[in-house]
Amino acid sequence: MSQLTQKAIHNSFTKLLDSKPIDRITIKDITDDCGISRNTFYYHYADLPALVEEMLMERAEELIKAYPSIDSLEECVNVGAQFVLQNKRAANHIYNSSHRYIYERCLMKVCRAVVAEYFEIAVPKGSFSAEERELLIEYYKCVSFGIIADWCDKGMRDDYSDSFKKLLDLRRKMLATDYIK
Repeated sequence: MSQLTQKAIHNSFTKLLDSKPIDRITIKDITDDCGISRNTFYYHYADLPALVEEMLMERAEELIKAYPSIDSLEECVNVGAQFVLQNKRAANHIYNSSHRYIYERCLMKVCRAVVAEYFEIAVPKGSFSAEERELLIEYYKCVSFGIIADWCDKGMRDDYSDSFKKLLDLRRKMLATDYIK
């Protein structure tokens, strides 16, 4: 019964989040929608941010498992963007709320996981020391996160994939011309 109740809470919250900003959703809205008492809600979650975090972390884990082999940095950004696009309207409501920090933490986790997976597949072992490898993973995690966060700031309208691809091409060009030392 407990998992059914949690699923009902998740479904009600997602439905409400699709129709209005998170800052205008109350615990009462959720409990009324799924037909449970406030005590039942608080039995499962300490507060609304706890519910948001659990739901986002579950989605992040599902997405990470869905992409077991990443073979390009562009695909890393695409996977991160898929995390956002799964429920674009709800994502926009969370991103533009006081709970943005939860969303960003989950998105950062997705970016870290897919970039690490990319390095596991595409970068031969021994090319870099363990410390260098970790630094590069952190760097590309932050780059991926930044591109997606910027795209979210712009209302998710433009094509992030083309921008990221151009950025990587420009970086390769700068490395080839020895501008970066």
